Amino acid sequence: MFKFFRNIRHNMIKNNKTGQYLKYAIGEIILVVIGILIALSINNWNEKRKDRVLEKEYLTRLLEDIKFDISWSNTYILDRYKRKVESLENGKAYYQGNYVIKDTLQFLQDIGYGGVFGYAALNLNKNTYNELISTGNLRKIESDKLRNEIVNYYENSNAKSKASRNYISGYINFTNSFTAFNANNPGIIAEFDQKLLLKHLKTEEYYRLANLELTLAHRVSNFAEDIIILAKELTTTINSQLED
Repeated sequence: MFKFFRNIRHNMIKNNKTGQYLKYAIGEIILVVIGILIALSINNWNEKRKDRVLEKEYLTRLLEDIKFDISWSNTYILDRYKRKVESLENGKAYYQGNYVIKDTLQFLQDIGYGGVFGYAALNLNKNTYNELISTGNLRKIESDKLRNEIVNYYENSNAKSKASRNYISGYINFTNSFTAFNANNPGIIAEFDQKLLLKHLKTEEYYRLANLELTLAHRVSNFAEDIIILAKELTTTINSQLED
């Protein structure tokens, strides 16, 4: 093909057809430019297609992560919240002399339950988001609104996760120091340990720790509810993007 065009140019110059040659040269330049533009257009289209495929993959993974966040917040925080608060309130009532124990072992097991999700309560799945940030692929999310909503969700959840650690009370360490916890036999408390723990439930130290743990319970429960609201809103936005 190139040899053919070279021959045409050579013949024009040889026959002193300068005007025709100039027109031909301009036409050839235009053809080359058009070819380059077409190639660039095809390349851009192909890159955009790849970006959309990658975007869909990330959004699908984000949906799974957010689904985990909702499930975890419900299962490990909100579903346990009521019993946790009740156990702590019963412990405070016992300290105040307003609670009559009917079953000592069950009562002390409930006292131990007051410490659930007492360590760094919020545990959310940030794997996909962390990858988006570390690789710079967050820009692959085409919608500015969706991209901002994703960032807002994870900034909020990170802030709440960090804040929850500020409310760790030491309640679990206190109860475990008198009744060693065995995950294989969580309901077992030796008779001597039962008496010792009952004695220390009447101390001001226990009462103070119970109040701190209640503060953690209320605060983390609020955090979990907020995260679920944001998670559901983000899920709706992502699904809308995937359906387009």
